[in-house]
Amino acid sequence: MPRMLFFLLFALISGIISGYYFTFPYFGYILSALVLFLLPAIFWSFIKKFNLLSLTLVIFLIFFVGFLNIEKTQYLISKDNHIIHYVNSGKHVWEGVVVDNPVFETDRTVLIVRCIRIVDRDSYIRVYGNIRLVAPPDIKFEYGDFIRFHSSIKKMSSFQNPGGFNYERYMNLKNIYASGFVSDDSQIIILRNNAAGTAKAKLEKYRINLKKLIYENTTSPQREIIEAMILGNKRNIPSDIRELFNKTGAAHLLAISGLHVGMVAVAAFFLFSFLLKRSEYLLTRFNVVKIASAGAFIFVLIYAFIAGMGITVFRATLMALAFLIALIFSRHKDIYNILAVTALFILIFWPEALFDVSFQLSFSAVLSIVYFIPRLSINDYSLFASWPKWIQTIIKKIYSLIIVCIAATIGTMPLIVFYFNRASSIAVLANLVAVPLLGAIALPLSLVFIITSSFSPAIGGFFVKSAALFIQMTIAYIDKLSSLPWSSFTFTRPTFPEIIAFYIFIIFLAQLLDLRKNKKTPRKNFFQKNPLLIKSILIASLLFLVFNFTFMIARDRLSTDLRITAIDVGQGSSVLVRLPKGKNILIDGGGFPKSSFDMGKSVIAPFLYAQRINTIHTVVLTHPHPDHLQGLIYITENFNVKEVWSSGQRSYDEMYRQWEEIVKQKKIRMNYLSAQSSPMEINGVRINILWPLNTLEHDTSYLTKDDYNETSLVMQIQYGRIGFLLPADVSCDVENKLIESNRNIQSDVLFAGHHGSRYSSCSNFIEKVGCRWVIFSAGRDNVFRHPHKETLGRFTDFQVKILRTDESGAIKISTDGTNLYIKPYIKTK
Repeated sequence: MPRMLFFLLFALISGIISGYYFTFPYFGYILSALVLFLLPAIFWSFIKKFNLLSLTLVIFLIFFVGFLNIEKTQYLISKDNHIIHYVNSGKHVWEGVVVDNPVFETDRTVLIVRCIRIVDRDSYIRVYGNIRLVAPPDIKFEYGDFIRFHSSIKKMSSFQNPGGFNYERYMNLKNIYASGFVSDDSQIIILRNNAAGTAKAKLEKYRINLKKLIYENTTSPQREIIEAMILGNKRNIPSDIRELFNKTGAAHLLAISGLHVGMVAVAAFFLFSFLLKRSEYLLTRFNVVKIASAGAFIFVLIYAFIAGMGITVFRATLMALAFLIALIFSRHKDIYNILAVTALFILIFWPEALFDVSFQLSFSAVLSIVYFIPRLSINDYSLFASWPKWIQTIIKKIYSLIIVCIAATIGTMPLIVFYFNRASSIAVLANLVAVPLLGAIALPLSLVFIITSSFSPAIGGFFVKSAALFIQMTIAYIDKLSSLPWSSFTFTRPTFPEIIAFYIFIIFLAQLLDLRKNKKTPRKNFFQKNPLLIKSILIASLLFLVFNFTFMIARDRLSTDLRITAIDVGQGSSVLVRLPKGKNILIDGGGFPKSSFDMGKSVIAPFLYAQRINTIHTVVLTHPHPDHLQGLIYITENFNVKEVWSSGQRSYDEMYRQWEEIVKQKKIRMNYLSAQSSPMEINGVRINILWPLNTLEHDTSYLTKDDYNETSLVMQIQYGRIGFLLPADVSCDVENKLIESNRNIQSDVLFAGHHGSRYSSCSNFIEKVGCRWVIFSAGRDNVFRHPHKETLGRFTDFQVKILRTDESGAIKISTDGTNLYIKPYIKTK
């Protein structure tokens, strides 16, 4: 059966996906059934030559292999000595080995530690499992160090929002199930070095020496890009450079991928071919292609080890090695089977790779290139027949590079839009220049640097400086392209049916082009023999995309419901209000003080994109504390924001100045509101500002931290008979003033003030509001212990139903003005 490996690959992927989403408790029983039933049945069917039965049983076997492989982690963590059983059990003295290169940041050092035992007085408790340990920045540990530290551990957690990145699952797939924190040097020590093996430790020292040479001979950002291309560490690349490459669709050049490994393989292959062809003896006695492939095989392996042999490097290396092995054994013609074998091997041993973005992008790019190149290639160059041969060769090479870029862009675009919500309109132009400069020139020069630096740092320095020159040229070119206003476009997140429909459309469009291109050649496959079916599928997929797009637009604009979502932003606050007929209001953006974590980019934007939102009609800043402001910086800069509401409070720190500058640069209308402002009615929804008494657009430098809370913008939203009250971070003092104002503050849903502080949501205020539901926005296990137990008790006394983002994740509320519907993202007891 042609390309039967794809049936097996599909079965393996189906098993992995099933095991990922559905947990089956009887791990041992399934494993026993496989051994006792399936394996003998497969052996018997092969002997009896029941080919169809054999294939079916093998497919079932591969399915269960995928299912059990992804499920085995759940089985392992159920063991009593796994670290997961020590989560939130207080501080312990741990011992373990640093099993990954430490990440050194300005304010901390991050270690991945394989725990071996807990020191309990004079005895040891054997444990296993990996911990992500955050230590002080002056801790300079290395891979392989055997360390002891004193820390409590917490379970890995994520922000629980629809469309959000599941950080907990991502870390679990990397076998990291808990995190720890060490506040000072006295709580962590090295017991011995090189506990993880001398070979790996020596390799790491060699890599560190290479990094020192790179940094001594080049400047930023060239040195960081060279480090990424040959050492596999892209963490140090400046964020502005990453953004340039992201906007132009050339970000894949900044991390070791199939392109880099492929370039190394090609360069090594041609180098060995050139050397072999210099000898007539070798040329006549040996197969040059096979010997050159073997030489390239060894060279690729060396490059992979120097690059750190991370999982992404390993996958790219494995793919290149598969092609080289196919060349050695003269099996290179069936590229699809080579890809299938590579994917099978990776997913059998590392099933979690299926959910890795780089894995998906790499294979979709290669498959797309393999599929589209024959259909986009031109065999007739008669137009250039009279031109010199060298010019014809250049034209052919340029055209080949163009169609490779087009094919890779087409194949990866849906995934890039799904994961990054952005697509570049100049990706082909960017890669047309950047790939030769970085991949064909800078990378080989960097490889020569690796070789020469071993015996002469000066010669190595010359080559790394030469590589830096071409990288500088690439950055300058990318910078020019990215400055174009139409260089990239943001998109909301597509659904899986939309992605599938897009791939179906482009695949069958290529089939149709191939059919018209080769009218006189015999039609080989089923679809080529049925051109009407090709056209029908094309029309059906196109109609689906058009109607789906129209429906998505009409759905919001024709909606008559008010929808409000308390977004899970941890210890902060952010609320999305979706008015009838499609207008959106974002109240605050969450965030953390003195943190490099971007709440807007990492949490709120993915949530908005998943809701198919790229326009925010109104951004509301209740007060400029980081846990309300930080996330709005990214949203204001990257979304289509029409206007901003605030009380006029100004903060004099860098965070507020940055946000204020973005508002000015984008010429967003700023409205200062207070209790004196007239009620606003937007699409049938009435919005009242209840506090502060007056706007504060003048000098607010006299305000203390508590004053900012006390002058927060308090809003009431009324739709029909249903009301919502959002008191931001005001305390009981302001609540009493709201009661004394005799304004109607009665509401069905109250968003608890100041995240559930004991000094907010006082009894008389709860009684006056008369709410049926209260929603607390707080972080899991936060240091403030919000919501406070006294506050919870007060709501319980008034029989108010309680929902919390730290327990339920995002909380979605919808109403038609009469009925109220509340749906938490995570259902709790």
